[in-house]
This record gives sequence, structure tokens and C-alpha cells, in this order.
Amino acid sequence: MTGEALAAYAHFLSIFALLALLAAEAALYRRSLAEPTLTLLRRLDALYLVAAIAVLATGSLRVFFFAKGAAFYAANPVFWVKMALFLALGLLSLPPTLHYIRSAKRMSGGTVVIDDRSYRRIRGCLTAQLLVFALIPLAATLMARGIGM
Repeated sequence: MTGEALAAYAHFLSIFALLALLAAEAALYRRSLAEPTLTLLRRLDALYLVAAIAVLATGSLRVFFFAKGAAFYAANPVFWVKMALFLALGLLSLPPTLHYIRSAKRMSGGTVVIDDRSYRRIRGCLTAQLLVFALIPLAATLMARGIGM
């Protein structure tokens, strides 16, 4: 009983950390980035990866050792929708990550100015991540109630 509660707590905590890091990235990203801001964005992005791994690890613990058991989740199509949404979240995080790395390489004078096309693309990825993220709890809620079985 305690193990299941701790696994759920760790899973929720890692989800909240993931959201907080994503929201911070979205709030800090601008057309013109000073070196300290870009450095912070890169650190937040690295922590975002760590939080995503924590979500996967704690979620796997819940699927295979706690909650309703692996058979329940594997048979539920809503679980697979949830996994597809999480995969989409991860794929949408790749362009900003690569953009931050490239931007740091072309930093001059302590500031990098992002061209309009790149800015719109990265801003779109950050916004899309937030939207996809918002759908994952809906899928989790439906799945936990056996909808789709």
C-alpha cells in the first residue's frame, strides 16, 4: 500500500516538474535572447529531459508493479493514446532543444536575435507542447476509469 502511494506521488511530482519546466521555457523564450537567458533556457531544457525520464520511470513502476497492473493498461486503447501523446510531447521538444544549442553557437556580443521564421516555429513547438500536455491528464482520467475497455 505504501509503495503504491509513493510511486503515485513520485509520478505526480515528476509530471508537475515537467509542466513547470515547460511553462518556464515558454515564458522565457523571446526573439532576442541575452546570454544568461539562453543559458537558463538550455538548463531548463536539460532538466525537462530529466523530468520526462522521471515521468516514464515512475509511470513504468505504476504500470508494472502497482495500480491496476500491466494487463489492464496494455488492453486499454486510451492508455496507448496517452503514450502517443507523451511521445508527441517528446518529439515536439526536439526542435527547441536543437534551436537552443544552435543559438548558443552563434551568440555574438552577449545576445542572439532570432529570425522571425525560427521564432514562430519554436514558439509554435512550445505552444503545441503545452496543448498536448493538457490532453494527457484527460486520457489518464478516462483510462483510470476503464473507458476504452
